[in-house]
Amino acid sequence: MNWKIAVDSSSDLHEGLACAPNVSLSIVPLIVQVGDMSFVDEPDLDMNVFLNSMRSSSGPTGSSCPSPAAWSKVIEEADYTIALTISSALSGSYSAAMVARDLVMDEFPNKKIAVIDTRSVSGQMILVAQKINELIAQGLSFEEVVHGAEDYNKTLNIYFTLSSFDNLTKNGRMPKLAGVVAKKLGMRIIGTSDEGSLSVIHKCRGDRSTLMTLLKDMKEACDLSKRHVIISHCSNLKGAMTLQNLLESEAPGVQVSILPTHALTSYYAEDQGLIISF
Repeated sequence: MNWKIAVDSSSDLHEGLACAPNVSLSIVPLIVQVGDMSFVDEPDLDMNVFLNSMRSSSGPTGSSCPSPAAWSKVIEEADYTIALTISSALSGSYSAAMVARDLVMDEFPNKKIAVIDTRSVSGQMILVAQKINELIAQGLSFEEVVHGAEDYNKTLNIYFTLSSFDNLTKNGRMPKLAGVVAKKLGMRIIGTSDEGSLSVIHKCRGDRSTLMTLLKDMKEACDLSKRHVIISHCSNLKGAMTLQNLLESEAPGVQVSILPTHALTSYYAEDQGLIISF
């Protein structure tokens, strides 16, 4: 039997995955609207053009999830498919994938298809995809792989830091005056995922204070020396590398990977934002 790991583009998994034999990876793109322009979140998207458009736009912004047809196209390619989506609290990607699963199952009842709402985004989705690949390589059954992935996902954590609040204010999630004041004061917020929704837990002033507060929370969450930490950054490689150095100093044995955010995650993280999954 051949396997498929399907993820939507909020995973930032644009550099591929070293898949086990008989396993393939597919990425289903979301779309980000910036004013009158639509950007399909595909690997070959020019991120400089996208980011410059976000910075210069004063009009409405938004995103749209993949259609059931887009999900169906990749799901029907394999005998066994496990699809991972961005949190259902942030996007309709999970619902669209569920519709696609039912449509494909109606036509191909012998296929096995599972859709997992990761209740997260970016690096956490990559970690789950890697776990699925490992479990398949062990020769486990479809049901065992799905249950193993779901259990593993529950052990993971995600934090984010933001210094730009433009999209939050444009979409009415933060008062415009509060966003302007916070930006002028050099404020950064630290947040996490609360049952798939974004929740702010700290407000800090300055990059150093933000990273030290973040490191403290991460150390309290688990034994980092046994974790793989993925740091996704939006035009903030310096901040990501500084956090990597702090982690490697405080938690010998920790594995750290750094990658740039793509369109959908850049839309959420904005300029200088970090998303940390472990």
